[in-house]
Amino acid sequence: MPSGELAIIRCKIIYNPDIALAMYRELASHIEQIEDVKAELFWQDSKEFSYLGSQIGGMWLTYPQATSAQSQLLINKILNVYGAWISEPDILLV
Repeated sequence: MPSGELAIIRCKIIYNPDIALAMYRELASHIEQIEDVKAELFWQDSKEFSYLGSQIGGMWLTYPQATSAQSQLLINKILNVYGAWISEPDILLV
């Protein structure tokens, strides 16, 4: 990596059980209040529509590798408010 470029972490966040579209939008809004953190929702892969399921499959979370421990802790706390989640690839948030 050339000097001057920041290493970026990009991971997929998926909630199990699913959370609703409105909750994902609220979550993304909260996450993006943290400096240099971006959240992007992606659609559900399933072709079957379910009123009880979510239209959203998960969220891409992107932030610099040099993000402070305090910001990482805040990301973790916000994600935990919305339920049980997993990340791909596995990320270690303080």
